[in-house]
Amino acid sequence: MPLSSPSSEPSAAQAFAALQKLTPTQAVDYLQKRDKVTNTYAWQDLWQQEHAQQFTVSRLARADLMQALQDQITKSVAGDLSRRDFMRDSQALLQKAGWWGTVEVLDPATGELVKTTFDAARLKLIFDTNTSMAQAAGQWERIQQTKRSHPYLRYITQHDDKVRPAHRAWDNVTLPVDDSFWLTHFPPCGWRCRCRVVSVSQREYDAGRTPTGGVMRKTAPEIATRDWHNPRTNETHSIPVGIDPGFGYNPGIASARAKAQRDLEKEKLGALSPELATKAKAAGTTVPTIAKAKLDQPDWKTLGLPDLRTITGSADAPALLSGAATPAGALDTVRSALGMEPGGGVLVQTPVEMVMLLDASLPHVVEKRLEQRERFADFVLPTLRNPTEVWATEYDDATKRHRYIKLFNGSKYDLLVVVMVEPDGSIFWNMMQRDRKKMNELRVGERIFSGA
Repeated sequence: MPLSSPSSEPSAAQAFAALQKLTPTQAVDYLQKRDKVTNTYAWQDLWQQEHAQQFTVSRLARADLMQALQDQITKSVAGDLSRRDFMRDSQALLQKAGWWGTVEVLDPATGELVKTTFDAARLKLIFDTNTSMAQAAGQWERIQQTKRSHPYLRYITQHDDKVRPAHRAWDNVTLPVDDSFWLTHFPPCGWRCRCRVVSVSQREYDAGRTPTGGVMRKTAPEIATRDWHNPRTNETHSIPVGIDPGFGYNPGIASARAKAQRDLEKEKLGALSPELATKAKAAGTTVPTIAKAKLDQPDWKTLGLPDLRTITGSADAPALLSGAATPAGALDTVRSALGMEPGGGVLVQTPVEMVMLLDASLPHVVEKRLEQRERFADFVLPTLRNPTEVWATEYDDATKRHRYIKLFNGSKYDLLVVVMVEPDGSIFWNMMQRDRKKMNELRVGERIFSGA
């Protein structure tokens, strides 16, 4: 028998109705910012945060119909159309175009004719998934605007027998807004997931009780992961247990990053001559950009911290490894130093977070062959596990990256490891050697750990 929902916690239907009565500007913005429609032949063709830039309906091989469906969904979220209106109008649109019922389309990846069905159940899934992701993105933007007064988030399930066991285990987890848990566990966390989050004030957090008398759980749950193979791209992703493949990311963060990237590209195009800019747009090319630390952040000088050149290292430097003659050799050197198998990963506990270093990221780490960074591979784990400092630095692509700095005795160079948690929970990281004078220049942002 279903468990009864607490009267002060609205049901999924009530929450959805409340959403429709409002005009959630941020949610509409999320939908309107997806300025590309993309043909796909399986939902796995677009992976997670790519949906923040592109709208797709798998196996609907007509861009005009996808654009029409996107417009309908945007109007619905804006309050101009109800769910029933969307269902009625979209069915009429697809029927007129000959796309209602079972149709055959050619899958370019396999060269095979595959069948797909457009019916009421499919339209409901399209509508519910897109509106819930838009709602999540809009809510995240509002959370960022109000986090000074409400610096915590609480995970809430629907408290009935339809709740997934893994999601039930997260009920009442209450953590800071910027906790890494919300990078991967910001609902919806799966197909037709009805979970949500609410903002929590400092006073509510200190009291530790929910409005229904429940107890807030103030420790992040241990996150186990599983490998999931994407049959469309032949990639293997590490996915938190309990989250459906494709849902392990925060739509609001992905949308903000996509907007920052578009703004940056617009700025770069604006610096070109009108002729070159027109050609670039016509060719559909993007201007290559490298994210840089934002200007006007605090640094070690403004914070009154000592010069690194006056500090003694906390450990003796490991011996430098031999530089590799080939990129493949460099990969093998780094794998060996990290104790990593090809295609595998290494989980590292740092003073501020858990970091998963994946083999798939190593080519980026060693790509600058002139620097032969593989020589410093034995410096990486000591830097992450026992850094001298960790800085949280904001970048112009709307990301915040952690800069791990480790000073070593007996070495000309110290090591910097930069870590960024992607919206899908994966880790981007890089390492670089620097002397202490140049390392000082990288001490920018907020110092979040000091082991000196």
